[in-house]
Amino acid sequence: MDSKGLVGVLLALATAQCFTGCSTLKPETATETRQAQRKPKALVIMLDGMRADSVENAYAPNLRMLRDGAWQPGYKCAWSLTSHTIYDAITVSGPNHTAIATGVTSAKHTIKQNHKSTCDFKKWPSWLVRVVDAKPEKKALFMYSWKWDEQISPDPRVKFIHGTDAGNAAAMPKILAAADAPDALMWYIDWPDHGGHGFGYYPYTFGHLNTVYLADKAIGGALKAIASRPTFKEEDWMIIVTADHGGYWRTHGLWGGHCETIPMLVTGRNVSQGRIPGIPRNFDSAPTALAHFGIDPSNMDLDGKVVGAETVEDAKRCLKDGLAVYLPFEGKAPVNAVNGDVTPEAFGNATIVGKGEFLGGCLRVAAEANGFAGVCLKGSEKLAFENGAEFAMAMWVKMPEAQKGDSVIVANKDWHSGSNPGILVTGNKTIESKQGGVCFNAGMGGARPRIDMGPYDIEFGKWTFYAATRGPDGVLRFYQGGRDGYLYSIALDAKDIKLATGLPFCLGQDGTRKYPHAFIGDIDDFALWTRTLSHGDVRKIYEAGRNGIELGELIK
Repeated sequence: MDSKGLVGVLLALATAQCFTGCSTLKPETATETRQAQRKPKALVIMLDGMRADSVENAYAPNLRMLRDGAWQPGYKCAWSLTSHTIYDAITVSGPNHTAIATGVTSAKHTIKQNHKSTCDFKKWPSWLVRVVDAKPEKKALFMYSWKWDEQISPDPRVKFIHGTDAGNAAAMPKILAAADAPDALMWYIDWPDHGGHGFGYYPYTFGHLNTVYLADKAIGGALKAIASRPTFKEEDWMIIVTADHGGYWRTHGLWGGHCETIPMLVTGRNVSQGRIPGIPRNFDSAPTALAHFGIDPSNMDLDGKVVGAETVEDAKRCLKDGLAVYLPFEGKAPVNAVNGDVTPEAFGNATIVGKGEFLGGCLRVAAEANGFAGVCLKGSEKLAFENGAEFAMAMWVKMPEAQKGDSVIVANKDWHSGSNPGILVTGNKTIESKQGGVCFNAGMGGARPRIDMGPYDIEFGKWTFYAATRGPDGVLRFYQGGRDGYLYSIALDAKDIKLATGLPFCLGQDGTRKYPHAFIGDIDDFALWTRTLSHGDVRKIYEAGRNGIELGELIK
């Protein structure tokens, strides 16, 4: 069902809920009568500085409970861990808070930074104001801890409460439990951003993870208060959780996936359980909340769309399905354990070393005078990828020292230009930040010629897991996992990726085998699929590897 279809369903439900005192439904049972008369209520929670991968890596049981559709009987969750911020302003709070509240991006609300608001709220009011405009009997509240937010669509019919996060966390459950609780609420929680600036968003620090826990605990208090309402069974709640940005190190105004990739959870009685396809945006919150009240946002010229009706469940497939190349690097030569049409061929100073390494033996690419060393996967240029551009790769990498130049870990492209078609993982590239790291590049063509994702920091001398995959919805995900158990993930839109290049995949070099900057380091348990991997698949491979189990054991 598309967003207009969901609006129609919600509008029909609103009519059935007797907002005007008349009903068009003819329930046949007392239970159906009660369901038809449920009163809509909505709580939109804005988390500041919340990376999408924190939902799984931090101690956040309440967020995971929502995601899994396990909050209350009859409630389901449409969720995304590839959701994004707005696209026409940098990843800071002011523009994104306003977008979440209004459903429009910077081009309309005009806010580019954390400065005095310039938005015309008469033209672009918050969803709270739109609710009380359409339904004057409804009550609305906005609770926040960042004083800047008092500028967002002020209106005497909306109660504004400014307090500390701790004070608000104590007050919100009391407000929600009250018999006269507001119908439409928006709640901003600063804790994760405070921890990120103070200690670091990525790589994770205990200081930041603790603030994520505090935010999750506050959400848990609100959820408990809602469920304990005497009238809860006669109410139809929608809980939306989103964020204004993620973070990298102690900052968040960068591009490359770390700061844009955020979570979105839409919980309600009338949503579908499962993953929201594609890349939903935080400004989808406003139209989704409006539709829940039976208010049609389709004629409001909003940039956001109604989400929640359409979800997908990742197909459960055997890890061996679509596995075109698997190189465990055991013995004297690279072994292709899957596809006989692809032949690994070592060139230059690339050898397999020892059994004392992580997961047994590994490929070692050592320094050479001309830098041309690695393993060429001959025949891989002829692989047929599902839907033309679905793929997945996974591997473990160890770099003993900083790379000289933007060296290549794996590629099937000519790296002399990042805009060339194909994909590549580089061991040393900067994206806005000063320090180089492991990045993913994809050639796109057209108006957006390339994608650069990352960087992920390098722990020199330590084995680190990397994976990348593109799904049928065009979402490209790039992963990093260390031996500490944290699996990081970022996502970007890659609908126009150009995967076929006519060049083979190579390890330690680009597809031409002539790139001058040499990779120096070790690669192990490399795998290439001609299909996408689910998030669960990637985590399964990672968890096995960090516990000393090769992919080969999983595909037996």
